[in-house]
Amino acid sequence: MVTALPSSASQDARLTKGERTRLQLLEVAAAEFAERGFQHTRISDIVARAGVTQPVFYQYFASKQAAYDELVGMFAQRLRLAITQARLPGDLKGAELAARIRQGVGRLLAILQEDPNLTRIGFYQADEAQALKDELVAMIADNVRAEQQAGLFRPALSADWIAESLMGIIERFTRQTPDAARQQALAEFITDLMLDGMRKRQGP
Repeated sequence: MVTALPSSASQDARLTKGERTRLQLLEVAAAEFAERGFQHTRISDIVARAGVTQPVFYQYFASKQAAYDELVGMFAQRLRLAITQARLPGDLKGAELAARIRQGVGRLLAILQEDPNLTRIGFYQADEAQALKDELVAMIADNVRAEQQAGLFRPALSADWIAESLMGIIERFTRQTPDAARQQALAEFITDLMLDGMRKRQGP
């Protein structure tokens, strides 16, 4: 199960008090790490912002590093799951194919935007950030190869280059922090670009 950090997590009535406190500490830690960086964030900064004591922090996390590692791991797992779920079945055609690609791209953009602090940590700050992006590129390339074998895309195209291009486009647009409406427009643009390219269409 992939844990999320919605802004209202610490207020969710379905959670126990301890679960709410733990999520609140993760939310605050993500904000502190994103703003200050790992090295310049202190546990005292986190607990002061969360309105709890240091002993409370240590009830849930063995160290600052443990909280940081959990945030990075949570972020990575959400992206891995989204890419796994984005693999296309081989029987898609036409508008349905484009819609499914748009949905997958839109989901990646949404994950990267729904918690900017987590994205800043996991995609840009963490030592593991580049390794994560390389892993995601490899996963996307595996998807593309399977989809090529299913006859959805031209087999002559390099799956690795397609994956690298897609990741580069998504990473660039993520830095612009688009809102929900712009995310949808970007997902449509990226899908159209990947499927149809820039060449002017010839008449019938």
